[in-house]
Amino acid sequence: MTHEVDPHSCQRTPEAIRTALQRRPDWLQGFEQDWLSAAADFDHSALDAVTDKWFPFACACATPGYLDEVERTVTRMAQGETKGMVFRDADGNAYDADNRPIDAGGSG
Repeated sequence: MTHEVDPHSCQRTPEAIRTALQRRPDWLQGFEQDWLSAAADFDHSALDAVTDKWFPFACACATPGYLDEVERTVTRMAQGETKGMVFRDADGNAYDADNRPIDAGGSG
């Protein structure tokens, strides 16, 4: 099963982003650092930029199952278990883990 990030899984507010990022403490720390830096200058546009930057990360955390699937994939790859994995380039062309082109069941 392939999950996609749900862009509606999190509200675009600092509080909602902070709550969602609790799933990944390292990301939460990055958000907090960026937020405090922007807040120290009382720069509203900088605060908006921080919200924009971290919103996709928050949605990834808030989408049920998404990070679990990513973490399983990373673990498999780290263990060298790439059989059956399909990787795509920016044009949608499919490749195996050894970067050999494959026919992944049609595109179109």
